[in-house]
Amino acid sequence: MTHNAKDVIDPSLVSADKDSVKKFVLLLIFLVSTSASAGTLVELGGTYMSDNLSTSEAKKSSKYFYNVGVLFSLKKHIWGGWNYSGISHTDSGDEELSFSSQDTGPYLKWQFGRNELYSLGAAYNILSRASFKSGSDTETWQGTSFWLQFAVAPEVREGFHIGASLNYYLASYTKKTVDNVESSTSNSKSWIFPMLMLTKEW
Repeated sequence: MTHNAKDVIDPSLVSADKDSVKKFVLLLIFLVSTSASAGTLVELGGTYMSDNLSTSEAKKSSKYFYNVGVLFSLKKHIWGGWNYSGISHTDSGDEELSFSSQDTGPYLKWQFGRNELYSLGAAYNILSRASFKSGSDTETWQGTSFWLQFAVAPEVREGFHIGASLNYYLASYTKKTVDNVESSTSNSKSWIFPMLMLTKEW
């Protein structure tokens, strides 16, 4: 992660962000209304990792990621909808370093292979709100994120898949707030990780 502050952000950018959110919400409502009689897919996923290093200075690390997606059938094997996800990384030792973010945005998924064994998913999270803490200093970041997923999930019952996925997450932050003072910034976070997941179709 890299971070450095620049000029105080233009208030007009805040309005632009709100307009973008409104447009995507309207798009979601349109997808729901046009797919009301079509299929629905709900996806849940999550991963958790921890690591302990015992030396004269004990160090611990923990990471997790989760997602909840609600999608509607756009055409055969192609789904579109909305995703909500959370990510957290914490490293502790002499000084604690932590990062956590909640992201939301439109989500597309393509299933392929026999009995929809494989799938590719992509989410563009138009809103990513993160908290970064280094020692006693805390910053709040805002930006966007991108999440890619390749999954292998066998069908265990009709319409019910359980499996694992390989994921790539990349977030870029353009605003930060420290002690109620907002400024522009250029921070980023990336992670490649495996995850357990399940989907249910109706």
